[in-house]
Amino acid sequence: MSVIAFWAVAMLVGGLALPIAFVLFRRMPDAGAGLAFPLGLVLVGYGYFILRVATVLPQGRGGYLVAIALLALVSCAVAGRDRRFASTFRRSVPALLTVSGLFGMLFFAFTAFRSFTPEIGGTEQPMDLMYLNATLQSPDYPPTDPWLAGEEASYYYFGYLQIGVLTAAANVPTSVGYNLGLAYTFAAAGTAIASLAYAMARRILGSRGQRWAVWAGGLAVALLLFTGSLAAIFEWGAAHGEANAAAYRAFDMDWRISCDLDEREYCYDGPAGDRTDAWYPTEFFWWFSLTRIVPGTISEFPLFSFILGDLHPHVMAIPLVLLAVGLAMAVWQGRSRLSLGSHRRPWFGLLLGLVFGALAFQNAWDVITFSGLLALAVLARNARTGGLRRALRDSALFLGPPALVGIAAYLPWYAGFSSQAEGIFPYIGAGSLPTHAFLHFGPVLVGTAVLFAWAFKATDRRALADFATISLWAPLVPFFVWLLVTTGRGELQDAIDGRGGGGWVTLAVFAAGAWAAATATLSLTAGRRAAAPVAAVAAAALLLLYGSELFYVGDVFDSVPRLNTVFKLSYQAWILLSLGGAVAIAVALEGAARRRAWSGWLAVPAVLVAAGGMLFALFAIPNRTDGFEGETAIDGLAYLARTDPGEYALTRWMSENVDPGDVIIEASGRTWRRGQDGRLAVTDAGSDYTDSGRISARTGLATPIGWYFHEVQWRGQSAANRAEFTRRQDLVDGIYLAEDVSAVAAKMREAGARYLVVGRAEQTRYPTETLERLDGVLDVAFESGNVRLYRLPEREVVTTS
Repeated sequence: MSVIAFWAVAMLVGGLALPIAFVLFRRMPDAGAGLAFPLGLVLVGYGYFILRVATVLPQGRGGYLVAIALLALVSCAVAGRDRRFASTFRRSVPALLTVSGLFGMLFFAFTAFRSFTPEIGGTEQPMDLMYLNATLQSPDYPPTDPWLAGEEASYYYFGYLQIGVLTAAANVPTSVGYNLGLAYTFAAAGTAIASLAYAMARRILGSRGQRWAVWAGGLAVALLLFTGSLAAIFEWGAAHGEANAAAYRAFDMDWRISCDLDEREYCYDGPAGDRTDAWYPTEFFWWFSLTRIVPGTISEFPLFSFILGDLHPHVMAIPLVLLAVGLAMAVWQGRSRLSLGSHRRPWFGLLLGLVFGALAFQNAWDVITFSGLLALAVLARNARTGGLRRALRDSALFLGPPALVGIAAYLPWYAGFSSQAEGIFPYIGAGSLPTHAFLHFGPVLVGTAVLFAWAFKATDRRALADFATISLWAPLVPFFVWLLVTTGRGELQDAIDGRGGGGWVTLAVFAAGAWAAATATLSLTAGRRAAAPVAAVAAAALLLLYGSELFYVGDVFDSVPRLNTVFKLSYQAWILLSLGGAVAIAVALEGAARRRAWSGWLAVPAVLVAAGGMLFALFAIPNRTDGFEGETAIDGLAYLARTDPGEYALTRWMSENVDPGDVIIEASGRTWRRGQDGRLAVTDAGSDYTDSGRISARTGLATPIGWYFHEVQWRGQSAANRAEFTRRQDLVDGIYLAEDVSAVAAKMREAGARYLVVGRAEQTRYPTETLERLDGVLDVAFESGNVRLYRLPEREVVTTS
C-alpha cells in the first residue's frame, strides 16, 4: 500500500498543477502535461518551505497536507480565470492519459527494480537519508543539520524537501520514501523529456510527422534513462575472456582486462580471462568503474545514478532542469517583445523566479547553465522584432524582476548556505582522451552530428558564412581567456605540455561541435525555423563539455581539481544531448523515410551507437540485482531488521519516542585502541562513509558530529571549521572514553545531548571496559539484545524549608 499511496500523491500533485501548466505551456501538444509533475512539486515544496520559515505551518504531516491544499486553491483560481481552460483540457485528454500511463509505467518499473536492492547503506546513501529526515523532522525551519547539532543545514536540500512532501503526504516511513523518491524522480524525468522531445519534433515536422514525433519522445526517454557508456561492451568482452588486447589498448580499456596490463585506479584486480558464470559481467560493482574512465574525474550519467541509488541533488534535479528547459522553450515560442512592461501581469515573472530560483536551491550547479538558456531564449525572441542593441536592453529589463524574485524567494536558504566554491581556474592537467570521450558521450553525442546534416539545408552559403563568423566567438572567447589566464599565472607551457596530444584532439572536437551547433542556432533562429531550440540545447551541451576541458571550479578536492566540474557539467550536458539528439535523429529518419533525403540516413549509425549505449543497462541491471534473485522489499532499512534486529528496534523506538529537538550521542567514526603502554589512541580517524551518524541519519535526530569531511565540503575547509569539527569529535569520544565517569553527564550537557547510543558501532570503535562504566551513571531508556540507549538522568529539585 505504501507504493500505491506514494504514487497517488505524486499523481495528485501533478494533476493539481495542470491548470498552471496549461497557461505556461499551451503551445505544446500536451499543454505541459508531462511537465506538470515537477511544476506541482516545486510549487508545493516552496509553499511548505516558506510557510514553515514564517512559522505558519506546523511540523508534521498536517503542514504538508496544507501546502498541497494551497496549491489546489491556486490552481482552481487559475482555472477559473483562464477562459481557455476547458478547451485546453478537452484537447489534452489523450495526452493526459498517455503521460499518466508513462509516469505509472516508469514509476512501478523502477520500484520493481529497486525492490531487489532497496538497502540504504554504502556510498553516500546515509547522507541522503539524513537530509531527507532533516527536512521532515526538523522542529525549526530552515532545517537544522542533524550531523552538526545546533547548526542550520548548509547544503542544497530542496530536492529532499520535495521528496519529503510526497513521503509525508503518503504517510510512509522515510526509509520507504527514499526509494520511492528515486522512483518518482525516474518517472517524472521520463515524462518531462518525452513531453519536450515530442513538442520539439512535432513543431518541426508538423501534423504529418506525428508518428515520428512520438518516436522522438520515446528515444529521448531511452537516451536519458536507459543509456550509458559504450565501455560496457568492453567490460562484457573482458568478463567472458573475449578481449582483444590490441583493440582494448586502442580505446585505452586494457585496464578492465587486468591490472597487470594497465595499473590504474579501478582496474580489474585479477588475471585476464573468463571471470563470469552468467551471461552478464558478475564482478561486484564493475559498472561503477566505468564512470571513472577519464582519470581524475567522475563522469556519471542518469542511468548510472538510478542503478546506484544515491538520492543526490543532481539526480533529483533532473525533472526541474527539464521544466526550466520547457520554460525557456515556451518563452522562445512567444511572439510579443518582452521587456519591463511585460510584467504588468506579474504572475509569469513570479513563476519564472520561483522555478529558476529553485535551481540553485536544488542543485546550485544548474542555476547558471539553465538561467543562461532562458536568457538566450528571451534575447532570441526579442531579436526577431528589432535590432540587437534594443533586444539586449529589453531582455535585461525583462529578466531583472524574475532574477530578483529568484533570489528574494529563497533568501532564508541563502542566509544559511556556505558555498565551497573558491573561484574558477584554468585547467592545466591532462585532457580527456578522444577514446574516453567517445565511449562515454558517444551514445548521446552522435545525434548532434545528425542535426548538422539537416540544420543548414535551408540557409544559403553567404548567410551561413556570416553566421559561422559570428558564432566562432563561442569557442574562441573561452579559449582566449584560458590562454590569457594561464600566461598570466606563468603556467602556459605546463598547460600545453600537460594536456597531451589526445587531450588537444578532444578539445578541438568539442570546440568544432560547439561552433557548428552555435552556427546552426543562429541560422535557424534567423530563419524563424522551429528547429532552433534543438540546436540551442546541443550548443549549450557542447559548450559545457568544451568549458570543462578548459576550466574548473576550485573546491575542497584540491588533489583532483576538475573532478566536481566534469562531474556536474557533463551530467547537465548528458540531459541536453539526450533531448536534442533524440529530436535530431527522429527528424532525420522522417526525412529519410518520406523524402529519401540522404542526410536522414546518417541517423542509422547514430541509432546503432545509441543502442550500443543501452547495453550498459542490459549488463548492469542484472549485476546490481544479483540476477533478480533473492528477497524483495521497498523499505531501505529492511536489511537492518534482518542483520541487526536490536539496532533496527532502537531506530524504530527512537523515531517514535524521542523528541525531534533532542540531541543524541553516537560514535564519532574514529576507532580507539589501547597501545602497549596502556594508553588509548586513535587507530583509524576516518569517519566519512562509515557508521558515524547512522542513528542520526535514520531518524533525523541531531548528533554533535557526523561525517567530518562532508561537513568540510558543505561549510568550507577553513581552520576555524576544522577546529570546531575536531572539537566535537573530541567531545563525543571523551564521553565514551571517560576515565572519570562522573564527567560523563557534564560532557553530555556540554554537547546539549540527552541520549547516548551503545550499539555495534560503539562496541567496535571503543574499548569494552570504557563502555561498561556507563552503567549506573546514565539511565537505560531502551534495550534490545546488545544494543542500549542511555538517557541523561533528570535533575531532581529538592525543596527545603
